[in-house]
Amino acid sequence: MATEQQGATEERELGYTRLVPEDPGQLLDEDEFSVYLVQVKSDSDIGREDLNDPLSFLRQRTDIKIDDSDVRAQVLRVNAEVPANPVRRSTVWMIYPGSTTAVGVQYKYRHSDT
Repeated sequence: MATEQQGATEERELGYTRLVPEDPGQLLDEDEFSVYLVQVKSDSDIGREDLNDPLSFLRQRTDIKIDDSDVRAQVLRVNAEVPANPVRRSTVWMIYPGSTTAVGVQYKYRHSDT
């Protein structure tokens, strides 16, 4: 997938981008869902907001559209053996219009220099 850069703060505590198919012609149909990569600095206020209430965080800190107030988040942490507060973590969010679930797959970085 290619990316369309959406935004990042000057302090580099938050970065996010929409992921789009590199070759939409290879797909069977157009889908209405969106996929985003969200990266945060874990040991910051922004990082804590992301962990405590990811949907409010996405609505308030990004321009990712999550319209329905009844939506809930399902987050899969794929490398839970990494300490809870590494320097950076990334989450790939899948947002389906009309769905009551936003799905996130979270990866925490082990190294401290990224």
